[in-house]
Amino acid sequence: MDDNEIIELFWQRSEDALDAVSSKFYIYCRGFAIEILHSNEDADECFNEALFKAWKAIPPARPKNLAAFLRKIITNIALDRY
Repeated sequence: MDDNEIIELFWQRSEDALDAVSSKFYIYCRGFAIEILHSNEDADECFNEALFKAWKAIPPARPKNLAAFLRKIITNIALDRY
């Protein structure tokens, strides 16, 4: 599934958006949290929190680059946790 289709699922408020983000971006996003926190458990919690924040942010946001959007969210969460 491409990023625009995932964003459209968010706009439709479909929970399938969360599954799609998890399957496509889990390793990518979690890697940033692990680099900051050096903890698998904390990285998993950051990823779950990032999903929640993305759910709240889309809509009204319509990110042009979903990977960068998610990276910013999870990096900020991990830095706050650090």
